[in-house]
Amino acid sequence: MSSFGDGNIRRTMKSNIELLNDCDQILPKLNYYKFRITGFGNSFGTLLEDVVQRCSWGRQWHVDHSETTVTLDAPDIAQRNNAMHEMLKREQEKDTFMQLRKWSNEVFPVYGPKKELVMSIERVAAPLFGIVTYGVQLLAYHEDDSAGFGLWVARRAKAKRTFPGMLDSTVGGSLPTEETPFDCLVREAEEEASFNPELVRKHAIACGTVNYLCLTDERSGGEIGCFTPEVQFVYEIKLPQDIIPIPGDGEAEEITLMTVPQLKKALAEGEFTPANGCIVLDFFVRHGVLTFENEPDYIEIASRLHRVLDLQTA
Repeated sequence: MSSFGDGNIRRTMKSNIELLNDCDQILPKLNYYKFRITGFGNSFGTLLEDVVQRCSWGRQWHVDHSETTVTLDAPDIAQRNNAMHEMLKREQEKDTFMQLRKWSNEVFPVYGPKKELVMSIERVAAPLFGIVTYGVQLLAYHEDDSAGFGLWVARRAKAKRTFPGMLDSTVGGSLPTEETPFDCLVREAEEEASFNPELVRKHAIACGTVNYLCLTDERSGGEIGCFTPEVQFVYEIKLPQDIIPIPGDGEAEEITLMTVPQLKKALAEGEFTPANGCIVLDFFVRHGVLTFENEPDYIEIASRLHRVLDLQTA
């Protein structure tokens, strides 16, 4: 098994709780606005005051500075989608937000309190509204009696918009509108790691979710300080010894098998993206690599990896 990185580079070592704090953050006391939609009693996201002030909005949008709310007045999905799209394209043309410079034409779902689809939003705009986004993560591993665990880890392409060149789980992707997590996983596994869809459908095991709430920073490639609450649907698959993942779509430069000691070193040196560092920590908890006996912050880590994202309340 091999590892990534240049052994001559000295890095500051991070503890596991510091890794978690880099992803799941305590929010500063600033003025935030709640994103609401007419007809619903809950809020759907959280906007920075600066975002609210810089945006010109439009006739279907109502900004209440005394209540600190931004409300979209549209009665159905089609009208909500149109109003959101028109406003964002207008701001993109004006170059109001760096976040909109890399428009993806991929839309994320916005769910209501009963998990009904309420509207969709352009992927790169989701942090501007602080909307909960969803993704899938697959950890593929080998295991034998002599070598123990070997986890396949991907190196992100240097051309990626966010966290270029850093380490990821074996397969990962954002969940677009109208795709189930498992179908998304099967598709991403074939595209990113050249896995046969039937292999994934038969052997991938759902392992719950990893949830966190963080703020965008300079590594995100856009506005700094925006809310990014995320839910990652986590799966794992124990691979037969004769199957190895092969990068298939340019998202990853390489996928390499790493031992537990190599994974621990890469985590401590900050080689993983913040989110995928948490995905690996969750894998360690699930497989008994990280325990109460060997990790002083075990209880906090194990619980915060599954943070309750109650962001739809008033």
